Amino acid sequence: MGLRKRLELRSESADLGTEGGRLSNKDMDPIPMGSPERTWGWPSLLGFWIAEAFSISMYQVSSTSVTKGLNPGLAILAVFIGHVLVCIPAMLDGYVGCIFGINFPVFTRASFGLRGSYGAVFVRGVVACIWFGTQSFQGGQCLQVMISAIWPSFNNFPNHLAESAHVTSSELLCFFLFIIVQLPLLWLHVSSLRYMFMAKTVIMPIFGLTLFIWAIVAGKGFGPTFSKPTLIKDGTPAVVVFFQCVTSAIGPKATLALNMPDFTRYAKEPRQVFWTQAVGLCVLVTMCGVLGATVSSASEVIYGKVTWNPLEVARLWENRAAQFFAGLCWAFAVIGTNISANSVSFSNDLALWFPKYINNRRGAYICAVFGVCAVPWYIQYSAKSFSSFLGGYSLFLGAIAGIIITDFWICRKRTMAVSSLFDPRGIHYYTFGVNPRAVIAFIFAIVPNIPGLAAACGAKGVPKGAIYLYSLSWLVSILVASFTYWVGWKIKPFPVDDSREQLYVDGYPTVEDSIGSEKGLEGKDQDVKMG
Repeated sequence: MGLRKRLELRSESADLGTEGGRLSNKDMDPIPMGSPERTWGWPSLLGFWIAEAFSISMYQVSSTSVTKGLNPGLAILAVFIGHVLVCIPAMLDGYVGCIFGINFPVFTRASFGLRGSYGAVFVRGVVACIWFGTQSFQGGQCLQVMISAIWPSFNNFPNHLAESAHVTSSELLCFFLFIIVQLPLLWLHVSSLRYMFMAKTVIMPIFGLTLFIWAIVAGKGFGPTFSKPTLIKDGTPAVVVFFQCVTSAIGPKATLALNMPDFTRYAKEPRQVFWTQAVGLCVLVTMCGVLGATVSSASEVIYGKVTWNPLEVARLWENRAAQFFAGLCWAFAVIGTNISANSVSFSNDLALWFPKYINNRRGAYICAVFGVCAVPWYIQYSAKSFSSFLGGYSLFLGAIAGIIITDFWICRKRTMAVSSLFDPRGIHYYTFGVNPRAVIAFIFAIVPNIPGLAAACGAKGVPKGAIYLYSLSWLVSILVASFTYWVGWKIKPFPVDDSREQLYVDGYPTVEDSIGSEKGLEGKDQDVKMG
């Protein structure tokens, strides 16, 4: 037996028209309601968002805005607005994942087509790899703080890299060490990750509250900490910086807004999925934004300088034990976020391209390799580069979100047969496997933001209006994509599978003309109706 044959995966979806596994494998197969894999209840779902809330990247969103000169209160408000906006697609996509038991790559087949979906998941896959590398670099910085707290001489580790590299030898060493630490955890299946989320749910809020109390006490109360006026140093209008903060808050969660089906397909009940998204994103995740703005502003009161990186704050402490535990807590936070938001996403995306050879575990390790190749230290070396990165990629994800939401919730009126997503000759083949409406909508959504993106990358002579519009890149892209796709559908409607299918067909979930209530979800021969 040759190597290629040995690498092939076994598919359990031959009845879904996969023809030898070309369109599915075990990790891509729909998960029926009532399956033993449906292990996530509302505590696990809320734990997921608490785990996502406390991360260095989420902390840096608001602290970056304070560094730019925004008042801490305005920075927190901007973060909250950003989370409310991104919560909408997160709820809609997550609910679909729970009802149908499908992941994001399979879901994109409905709107982009069987072949067009490759492009959509490629965009998200690239983002996931870059984020994996970026957060692994943050984890390496956590490891560096921990080692320096134990052995202060590590601060004198000889550097053999040029300043233009934006990374030191010690940082690079800790980065690779942190990658190695994560490797065993990448072996875990998604359905088992809830234990990690629950542990992070306990540890990180306690740590965050401790850090918040320290900032308020050491900063002489709320007055000195929050009385800082808005003073934009580079002359940019404050309203533009405010909306840049809104977009930056959306950035880290724009990926999750798309790939929530990757997790909610393991949820037990659809209603729990819906409300936990709202509470988790709008309340719990915003708490870390409050922490970032508070500590960043307090650091100016305490130390005389604004620090946007929480690890830089830890290095300013004189207590080495406190430095170590701060590094340890942030490292644990990074690992949980990196696996849930990045490696799982990339694994599902790559499985769509190579379903015969890639499953969640193989994809996770490939993601780790590509994450190293993303040279993440260039993104992390300054607050400006970090915010530019957040705004840059979110516009592409916003366009995809607008298309898939409009397709399912408006054009199809919540009608979809799961079996058709695995049928190479079905209605989702469109034109040579691509839905031209989705392609046109994606292009139209990107074009208005191209000048602003060019300016963010260093281009000169870009009109200020284009730069200011770019501060709302995600919102512009999702609205333009949604409207353009709807217009394309109105001009030339596509066929919709409106057959009255049962909830289960040969053990797999399908839905007739709506997405259902919790009644009737356990009966194999019962229809599902929206309550």
